[in-house]
Amino acid sequence: MPSFFIDTSVFISTIKTDNATEACEKFIRRVKNGHFEGYISPYVAGEMIHAILYSGEIRQDKKPGYLFDILEAIVSSNAEWFIPQNNDFCLFSRLREVDNRVEDGDILHATCAKILNIPLVTIDGRLLKSRGLINQGIEILHPTQVINRT
Repeated sequence: MPSFFIDTSVFISTIKTDNATEACEKFIRRVKNGHFEGYISPYVAGEMIHAILYSGEIRQDKKPGYLFDILEAIVSSNAEWFIPQNNDFCLFSRLREVDNRVEDGDILHATCAKILNIPLVTIDGRLLKSRGLINQGIEILHPTQVINRT
């Protein structure tokens, strides 16, 4: 079964409609149904919770509902949790140096994907175009590419 590390942006797109929502929903559905094996780190959940708590676009009284939706999306996805170990952060430091345009959280996701030796699935344009990370052997795919390839 194909395995993938799932970036935060894929989960957020399933909740906050954008031009990638349909592809993200199809991808997550395949993880839920066992066609793909998905991996996330606790940092994915943290990023999603942080995005809701500190969003100026979401009314305060709506935030608990969105937090519930995010946690439901994570739990129901059937994704496996992967927690990097102390020695893995040497790789993080190395990857941090190859592309300073990519945010630290995304470098952490790329580190997890590299350690697991699986592609990183994202809709983040900077990640998808990161020559530095790709040159380090990290396969970075849009959900559409995954769905069309399998």
